[in-house]
Amino acid sequence: MFSQSIFAQLVRMSVLLVLSLIAVHNSPTLLNLLAQQAVNSGCHQQTGQDHNHHHSHHHH
Repeated sequence: MFSQSIFAQLVRMSVLLVLSLIAVHNSPTLLNLLAQQAVNSGCHQQTGQDHNHHHSHHHH
């Protein structure tokens, strides 16, 4: 019974994942929004790394 409930949860999660992927794939606006968010996150992360790198050189 315990394994059946875990299996049911996995099936539900898989279905939700597939539906989410289909929704994103079929919605150019949502896809562009997610892509822009990923770019923004990458830029912020890169900026933070550059700042830390510059900061370490500043101490030397």
